[in-house]
Amino acid sequence: MNRRIFNLLVTITFFSLNSWAQVSYPSYEKGLVLQSEDKSTKMKLSFRIQSLATFEHTEGAAESDLRGMIRRMRLKTNGFVFDPKFEYKLELALSNRDHGNSRDAAQVSQGSKTVLDAVVKYHLNKSNQIWFGQTKLPGNRERVISSGSLQFVDRSNVNSKFNIDRDFGVQFRSKNSIGEMPVTLAAAVTTGEGRNITVNNEKLGMAYTGRVEVYPLGKFTGKGDYFGSDLKREEKARLAIGATYCFNQNTTRTGGQLGSFVYELDTNGMSTGVYAHNDITTLFLDMMFKYQGWSIMAEYADKQLAQNTMSFTRGSGYVAQLGYLLKSNFEFAARFTQVDLAKGAADLVQTTEYTFGISRYIVGHKLKVQSDAALISMDDGTPNTFRMRFQVELGL
Repeated sequence: MNRRIFNLLVTITFFSLNSWAQVSYPSYEKGLVLQSEDKSTKMKLSFRIQSLATFEHTEGAAESDLRGMIRRMRLKTNGFVFDPKFEYKLELALSNRDHGNSRDAAQVSQGSKTVLDAVVKYHLNKSNQIWFGQTKLPGNRERVISSGSLQFVDRSNVNSKFNIDRDFGVQFRSKNSIGEMPVTLAAAVTTGEGRNITVNNEKLGMAYTGRVEVYPLGKFTGKGDYFGSDLKREEKARLAIGATYCFNQNTTRTGGQLGSFVYELDTNGMSTGVYAHNDITTLFLDMMFKYQGWSIMAEYADKQLAQNTMSFTRGSGYVAQLGYLLKSNFEFAARFTQVDLAKGAADLVQTTEYTFGISRYIVGHKLKVQSDAALISMDDGTPNTFRMRFQVELGL
């Protein structure tokens, strides 16, 4: 596009927004907000960047690995249109590392991975909502926590191997209470093939997900149950306990909503060109505890197959992490992760990871510097790996 035309379009857009909306910038953490003069429409604009450097060395290796990348670069907008009951969320991933696997077993593209979230949320009342579109499933806590709000540089190996990620479909969300104890419920019926998949849903296999979460000690301050570290420095002890179950019927991907597409094999072990199908059940149990700078998060995951004869992922794992936030906003944290993983009928391979992290929160999770060091070992004879990571997060 001609540069002059581009500049003209930007200028027209700016003045159009300025005449239509009231522009406010309440604080660094709340981002840029546009609102129509009649208050009927509201849009919050934000972005974030994660710049990551990683060093890895495997025992016995002649050389080490050093990589630098833009781990994540996101553009996001959320708000409501015409009425606060009609809420929406849009999020785009712009970095290559953020796009994930979008090819089938024949290396044929199955769709762009740029769109992360594109969902409309209708508020039935103050307690209940219906969502339609593509967004995160009500899965394990570590996955639902934004990648920009983590206590470590990235999520654990348990999440990497077993999470159910994003999907397209309809969800129901509800906030209730039993006596004085808050309870949240979520249910979803989705395609089961993951995000941005444009091929036909063969055999009409769908995914059915349900989650329940209880708060026996009362609500956290400022949604503190869904971000890492006790940045709110809870004055009273707070505890959240959650459970998620997902049944993904007739899926064609190794992990259900994630992973490579799987083909049936002939007697010679060659691909037949026909998608394989399997039923996958996934169970998550998780908790979050915070009190006066201390934070504990733990999760258990279990993924099982209806048929163990094909290259679908199965296994289980657990992760536990502990952190303490100093008054200077430096935090020291430790994490233990263990995963038992296999493809189909293969033997389970156990991977254990010990991680120690240091973070400095400058403006909460919006501007922070994080680093961690990990020792990774496997019980199949693979040499141990030592990993160090350094990351700067900046967002609006």
